[in-house]
Amino acid sequence: MEILSFILDEKFFGILLDKVGEIVEAVRVTPVPLAPEYIEGVMNLRGDPVSIIDLKRKIGFKGRAESNDIILCYIKDSVVGLRVDQILTIHKFSSDALREVSPSLEEDIESKYIKGIVQIEEDRYIIIDVERLI
Repeated sequence: MEILSFILDEKFFGILLDKVGEIVEAVRVTPVPLAPEYIEGVMNLRGDPVSIIDLKRKIGFKGRAESNDIILCYIKDSVVGLRVDQILTIHKFSSDALREVSPSLEEDIESKYIKGIVQIEEDRYIIIDVERLI
């Protein structure tokens, strides 16, 4: 298995690579009136509108995600952009390394968005279940 790793609120996270389309720079995001606070807005991606989710706010952290880069993910037959604090790299691991997380382990994160946790070398990565984001 492979994940794209990133940082949110000084913690390590990952998304399974098979859900990631590409990484793009958010040149201009247009706010959407009356949208939930975690919806940053919509950006134009080669002529198609793409909703941008501030992942930091969506999973329960305070503040806004800081990166100008957007992770484009395939979620339920659509493309959604996720803004994070910092994109890191791609990591490989065996599928049996993915462990379930008890809700109390990461109490400041909404547990319904967590697919599991994986230890890669000395770092622990919380894997986000992107299917549950929308």
